[in-house]
Amino acid sequence: MQKQELKARVDAQIDEGKRSLDVMKAKAEASTGDAKVKHAELVSGLQKQYDELKIKAAAAWDGADDTWDDVSRDITKGWDEWTDRAAKGWDDHKK
Repeated sequence: MQKQELKARVDAQIDEGKRSLDVMKAKAEASTGDAKVKHAELVSGLQKQYDELKIKAAAAWDGADDTWDDVSRDITKGWDEWTDRAAKGWDDHKK
């Protein structure tokens, strides 16, 4: 994947991730009792991972072209894993 294509994809994932986190935060806040605590912990962990990936992605755009393949793989893998963890984590906590 070319640098600009990946950047556009990651920018879209960043936006979608923020929207997902906002929804999860609202639902966690609306929860009560133990569920509220568990949801808040999940959201906090996902927020931390999201922030780290966002910083990593921003730094990658400045990376040298000769390392682009490695950077591209790492960023793609990181966002895909985060998206899966966010979806699975929230689904598991809703049960």
